[in-house]
Amino acid sequence: MNNTKLSRVSWLESFILKDKPQEHLSKLTNFVTVIICSFLLILSAKIKVDLYPVPMTTQPLAVLMIAMLCGRNISVAAVSLYLFQGIIGFPVFAYGGGLPYLLGPTGGFLFGFLFASILIGELADRGWGQFLIKSVFAMLLGLFVIYTCGVFQLSILKGFDFAILNGLKPFIIGDLYKLILAALLLPQIWKLVNKVKK
Repeated sequence: MNNTKLSRVSWLESFILKDKPQEHLSKLTNFVTVIICSFLLILSAKIKVDLYPVPMTTQPLAVLMIAMLCGRNISVAAVSLYLFQGIIGFPVFAYGGGLPYLLGPTGGFLFGFLFASILIGELADRGWGQFLIKSVFAMLLGLFVIYTCGVFQLSILKGFDFAILNGLKPFIIGDLYKLILAALLLPQIWKLVNKVKK
């Protein structure tokens, strides 16, 4: 039998509500958290280094942190809201917005954010974000999902060799540094939450 404990309570909800049974406040907290996380994704898209055809942004770090801190439901909702804003034309992506953007060279990475948030968020709900090694492994899996989706779509448009050379190699080192930073921060945040809850 699987005794893994699932928790859909984000660190922010734990921090504010301290596990008090206030359902109306919980829903409000989650709604506000989704909005804030979506805004952070927009902001992280604008912090970029211009590379062709895929810019280097801080979005992978944002996706990893949001999923590990907020869990599956909130992170998926936040990424979905972000993508929806882009689809309907708001300039939330690195270079604008609109449905054609998602069909372009960077579209696979954007879809990868959604799939990664599902995977990482599920692991976070199982408590992985509270331990360094598990945090690193979960986020490595998330990066793998993002890269796979991104390289797949880019290879369809530009060819596999081009996709590896321009959509993967330039980002590996930087994203690994971001992952290490996130993995070091996550257990400390949960320790703070657990202290407050006592």
